[in-house]
Amino acid sequence: MTEKRNINYYAVDGLIMQGEHVDVNVPIKIALDHGWSSIKGEHIFMENLVTQVDYTPLTNNGLLEYRGRKYIIGQGRLGKQATKTENDNYFLLTLAGIAKELNYQKREKTTHVELYAGVPLTMFGAERKAFREYLWHKEQLSFNFEGVHYCFYLDKVKIYAQCYAAIANRMGDMNRLRCVDLGSWTMDVLSVKDKIPMDKDAYTYEVGLITAFERIKKDGLPKVHCEIPEEDITDYIKGTSVNDEFIPIIEKGLQEYADNVEAKLREIKVDLKHENIIYVGGGASVMKKFGRTKGRNIQYVTDVKANAIGYRYLADNIG
Repeated sequence: MTEKRNINYYAVDGLIMQGEHVDVNVPIKIALDHGWSSIKGEHIFMENLVTQVDYTPLTNNGLLEYRGRKYIIGQGRLGKQATKTENDNYFLLTLAGIAKELNYQKREKTTHVELYAGVPLTMFGAERKAFREYLWHKEQLSFNFEGVHYCFYLDKVKIYAQCYAAIANRMGDMNRLRCVDLGSWTMDVLSVKDKIPMDKDAYTYEVGLITAFERIKKDGLPKVHCEIPEEDITDYIKGTSVNDEFIPIIEKGLQEYADNVEAKLREIKVDLKHENIIYVGGGASVMKKFGRTKGRNIQYVTDVKANAIGYRYLADNIG
């Protein structure tokens, strides 16, 4: 649907200026990637801890007010759940994620939203329907986030497969490849042939980046007499300076993680030297720096928003 705009003219200091009036009834498309440690949109990122509070916080930062309750969103990482639908956490994160995206797009007053999200590729058949029903509330949603009031209907909710979404608009002339999605808790491996994902050749393994973080934090105790903060590890991965004492411990842990990833790929007969391989997810930056196998056949999508961007791409191009 084409967004309706009315062009208005108004006077400012005697000059005739041109402005726009946006029809708030035109649905705004929002894509969100519901990760185990963070939630990402096409333009936004935040950690996924949800904490209910019974007091008024010092600031509105991360404050969600919904159905008479207050929550602080994003000040830390949520512990892994058996499923994302077992409680309200991921729905509350969805409200916050939509609000942040609408704020970024300056569309806070919109009354209609279309939501695009995803589930792990190996669980696509089993979880897609349940996650869609969990997210799709047919009644009008009304809440405050960071001091701004939002009130809209979810006109549509569509669910896509993680991993494939991250490369859907990035394959170029590669008709065959392996996509390796390195998330917080798992590693997904997907084969793509003729640019079509091979459902029967998809795997998920417990080779998550968080396990490496936990090992690094513990390894620091006897050497630097403290548990290395997780923020320092993520800062190092991003290229930000950290305490010099922490660097050798962080590098050792990340090298072990990269070695484990490559060992698992070889175990399932992935030819690291010759196959086209695209690393995506939070661990892509680690593989770019610490992966021992390099070559023109290996690419790295280090934008953690890649899945969310891919959901929007699939929605616009496939439906």
